[in-house]
Amino acid sequence: MAQVLELKTFLPKKSGRKKGRNHNKNGSVRNIHGKIYVDFMYLGERVREPSGLVWNKENEKLVRRQLDRIIMTIEDGTFRFAKAFTHSKNKDRFTEKERKKFNEKPPPGEVKIGEYLWKWYKLIQGSGRRTGRTLLCYKTHIRSYLEPYFGEMKFGDLNAMVLEDYVSWSKQRQYRKKSICNKTVNKTLVPMKMMCRDAAIEFGWGSSYNPFFGFKKLREDDSTYEIIPFSKAEQEQLINELADHWKPYFRFAFCAGLRPGEQIAIKPEDIDWGKRLLHIRRAMTLNEEGKPIEGRTKNIYSRRTIKLLPVMYNCLTEQSKIHSQFKCKYFFCSTNGSQVDLSHLRQRVWSPALEEANLGIREMKQTRHSFATIAMSCGENPLWIAKVMGHSNVDMIVKVYSKYIENAVDDNDGKEFNNLQEGISRNE
Repeated sequence: MAQVLELKTFLPKKSGRKKGRNHNKNGSVRNIHGKIYVDFMYLGERVREPSGLVWNKENEKLVRRQLDRIIMTIEDGTFRFAKAFTHSKNKDRFTEKERKKFNEKPPPGEVKIGEYLWKWYKLIQGSGRRTGRTLLCYKTHIRSYLEPYFGEMKFGDLNAMVLEDYVSWSKQRQYRKKSICNKTVNKTLVPMKMMCRDAAIEFGWGSSYNPFFGFKKLREDDSTYEIIPFSKAEQEQLINELADHWKPYFRFAFCAGLRPGEQIAIKPEDIDWGKRLLHIRRAMTLNEEGKPIEGRTKNIYSRRTIKLLPVMYNCLTEQSKIHSQFKCKYFFCSTNGSQVDLSHLRQRVWSPALEEANLGIREMKQTRHSFATIAMSCGENPLWIAKVMGHSNVDMIVKVYSKYIENAVDDNDGKEFNNLQEGISRNE
């Protein structure tokens, strides 16, 4: 007779199904060393996090309800790990996984300014929208001001009060043993404002993100730079102290009002001797590394053609004799025929001549300012002055130079007006 097998031989083994409050539910509430932990799967990983509560029936029931809500938000895609587990050492890792999965952008409070600074700079650098000189300024501002102060902050930390504190901090910084002026402080904040705008676009923060709201830039009328135009007598006094090689250069600077970088970039082919025209097509500037290069004019209005006055034409004629000796690339050249170095010209030619003429220290740009003030004093049309100088309109001419013209031509101010009024009186 065949042996009868016990029924339990054919029963399946126990499946290890959950018991108690975890029965038929996703995730588990566990007792680990007397503390309550939650245990569940999220984004392909097992998560085991403490609840911070001791193990007892009441706390077990409370945590189970919380875990059920977590599971529901995971299923509908609204769960975010960092909000549920604010103190977890895993929150940054899961936050990054969530951003990748849900294509989310970090909020301002999570983007570190120091990490974004150079990323932004490289984007600007590669765009080709900024000149080398502008990039050099941005890089200098980032290294000297923005990174030291804002580097450890996040975009969410910025507001008007923080910016005001930055202003106080930056004013204590020194450049050439002097505190920086308001204009420089404002300039350092130009790339900062651009970065905030670009970060808001990149991370989708919207127009509501505006850390500069309520902040006003500093007044710039206390700038250390001052316009000190030369009178005609002072011009002659200065030129008399110059070597013969440099006299045509500075005579032309005074009577044409070009920017120094434009004047040293003039090439022989830019001068139309027959029509007496000068074409300004380029300017010497600095590249990103601070080295001089041939570049564009300051703006489209600076790319201009000037009809040469006789005094301008005579200066260029005098300079042509010097140029013919060296046959150099640029029309104005150094004493050895090489390209003019403005720094060398300032230190070795301009400053010593000012000292010998007992005229005090002034920037070489004062030749340009002198042209504008004297032209206005002579009653020249501001539109003509603006065109020669390469300005878009007369606003700057009137605003900047009008207050200086009273002393530009010695004691002759009001002479023409007085003569006109005297003639009217005699005819009455």
